[in-house]
Amino acid sequence: MKFKPGDKVRFLNEKGGGIITRIISQQLVSVAIEDGFEIPTLSSELLKIETDEQPGWFFGREESAIGSKSVMPQARYQETGAAEVEKMVFPIKVINEKPDQGVYLAFCPTDQQWLITGDVNIYLLNATEFNVIYTFNLKHPNIGWMGTDYDVIPPESGITVSLVSRDELANWHEGVVQMLFQKEEQSRLIAPLHSAFKLKMSRLLKEDNYIVPSFHHQRMILVKLADTVHGDVNATNNEGRDIEATKAKHITIEKNQALIDRHCTVPSEAEVDLHISALRDDYAHLSKHEILKLQIDYFKRTLDSALMHQYRKIIYIHGIGNGVLRDGLLQQLHEYEELRVQTASFERYGYGAIEVLNPNPQ
Repeated sequence: MKFKPGDKVRFLNEKGGGIITRIISQQLVSVAIEDGFEIPTLSSELLKIETDEQPGWFFGREESAIGSKSVMPQARYQETGAAEVEKMVFPIKVINEKPDQGVYLAFCPTDQQWLITGDVNIYLLNATEFNVIYTFNLKHPNIGWMGTDYDVIPPESGITVSLVSRDELANWHEGVVQMLFQKEEQSRLIAPLHSAFKLKMSRLLKEDNYIVPSFHHQRMILVKLADTVHGDVNATNNEGRDIEATKAKHITIEKNQALIDRHCTVPSEAEVDLHISALRDDYAHLSKHEILKLQIDYFKRTLDSALMHQYRKIIYIHGIGNGVLRDGLLQQLHEYEELRVQTASFERYGYGAIEVLNPNPQ
């Protein structure tokens, strides 16, 4: 039987099944099972499950017989004009650590051995406990904003937005993702999020920039669109009060805070301490390599967040040490041609900090 990515299948020789994620060869396919792992499987050992489409799955889901987790929606298709790109929802494994939670835009090469050639899957990854209703908009040089995609991502799941060639990637470097966060039962409301991204295309041409996140098994470039969502509603007794006045006074929804905003010193300026003691409490057991990786990763995340939110100046405190971290930062900054880099104030930081200037915040 001929399969294609997105087909729901069950195993013939053992219990269980999953969803086909890719075709490895004429005889071999990759099947994503319930716990998020992918298993190479012979096509002859699979049986396709024919099921009806459920267009209203978000507002009226079936419940799994195993528990309360929602049944994944069937594969859907995105209209692209010239062709149809298959979309599918797949589970991801989320570790309950704050640095890993959030919503991500991911650029994942289809060929994991040759990361800088071939087609690229563009995913949205929802590492939160909420359903995420989103619209995906791309910046077009002649038209302005183009609505590219919209859908719903279940909690702890990813969705395929598009599959593009390397030549087409240039059209995906800048955009805006608008999101609503929803749960069937929740004690707090989450403010809608408008998250802009702008990716330097040179990042896609360096293999070291592709990482394996904790919640996925493939190497990819990640752009964090939202941190762990939050925003408690202060519930009060409204009996006998003016309704509109009560809404204005007592119900507040906290907006999502950008990562760089945590380090803001004055408007459009930030100071980020990259000493490992400032980033992690449990650093004593980490190797030097792991510490450096964490520091570089946090540097890239805060810098991308600063550019996204139009910061003018960011001070990065790297310390003196042996210069390895400073060299690593400068190497990363080569990819941002529009930025200016200089040693920060010697009087205040000595030789232990650099200053990154964005001359043209948009």
